[in-house]
Amino acid sequence: MRMLLLISWRNIWRNKKRSLVILAAIAAGLLGGVFTTALMLGMLDQRFSTAIEQHISHIQIHDPRFIVDKMPEHGIENREELQHALSVDQEVKSFSARTIANGMLISAHLSRGVEIKGIDPQMESATTGLAKNIVEGSYFEEGQRNPVLIGRSLADKTMLQPGSRIALTFQDENSELVSAAFRVAGIYQTANTGFDENNVFVRRTELESHISDRQLIHEFALIIDDPGNIDRLADRYREKFPNLRIRTWADISAELSYLQQMSGFMMVIILGIILFALAFGLVNTMLMSVYERMREIGMLMAVGMSKKRVFGMIMTETILLTFCGALVGVITAFLLVSHTGRTGIDLAVVGGESMAVYGFPTMVYPQFDTGSFITLIILVSLTAIATAIYPSLRAIMLQPAEAVRQD
Repeated sequence: MRMLLLISWRNIWRNKKRSLVILAAIAAGLLGGVFTTALMLGMLDQRFSTAIEQHISHIQIHDPRFIVDKMPEHGIENREELQHALSVDQEVKSFSARTIANGMLISAHLSRGVEIKGIDPQMESATTGLAKNIVEGSYFEEGQRNPVLIGRSLADKTMLQPGSRIALTFQDENSELVSAAFRVAGIYQTANTGFDENNVFVRRTELESHISDRQLIHEFALIIDDPGNIDRLADRYREKFPNLRIRTWADISAELSYLQQMSGFMMVIILGIILFALAFGLVNTMLMSVYERMREIGMLMAVGMSKKRVFGMIMTETILLTFCGALVGVITAFLLVSHTGRTGIDLAVVGGESMAVYGFPTMVYPQFDTGSFITLIILVSLTAIATAIYPSLRAIMLQPAEAVRQD
């Protein structure tokens, strides 16, 4: 076996230029495939993280009727018991209680429909990090009367800025139309311009005072310590509060669930296509090598080298060539992904606005996990074996007497 490896290694470098070209092709192909996959996985992971942490949360709890019609009178009836259970639950990292109303934002320049979310500033900041997303103005400072936070894209369309006065119109729990004046305290910006354009935030106590004469909470949004326990935790609360609708992020956003399920499959497809294309070049190279060495192979078989050993020699040459190129490509890709994973890649110049519409951040941090590298190794191994078979078969099909007469 050692002698076979040594002979195969020497045969590879008998034509250095050709071997270097195919090595470079394999390395460049894998570098491109791995980096493209890492970039895609980084984008999807950030899309998932920002959607969960800033918008959806891991679990949402509502009165079932509120999900259907969004009417203000359908608040959570046993909210105090639920809030106490959440506050003492060690698995719940943070949660936010919200009062929600659909209404109209009216400014001097434009009117448009928005979802008004009444929040407790501290609870909301701990759950979604809203305070960190303020890009202008302030986040519910003490002493402010009727402050409202609006998104960056909404502020641009309505030409509002911190200090501007607006009116919010919505229904109370008796289906009466209510209008209240607010002053823009701050402007926030997340990775999703659609969310920023359609959601405004006010203090929950101030929104409740206009909607009802009682405490009215329509939604609890939860962030938990271990995302792997989401389904188990949701089932536990469904048993404890059967009158409430408890949904995980996967129930709320089918799009995110689909993206998460498809990310690994898409990675395999991308790398598979690249390796499939490289396989043709590798087969062509090895066939050329076999045809150039027909006289030599014929002489080896004539002096007693078995077809099994000839087959093994060509197989070994092909596999060694593939793995050498793959090793260079994977190491280069690993170094590149590690570097850009720390520094990030700013894609704002190639469609930042359109990416933000769909919730994708413009600063992307490529990533590649251990499972992806294992998948890559398996794909490279299968490619090496598959591409080695045909040239090896062609070599052992030679007739020694005819091969030695080749010029």
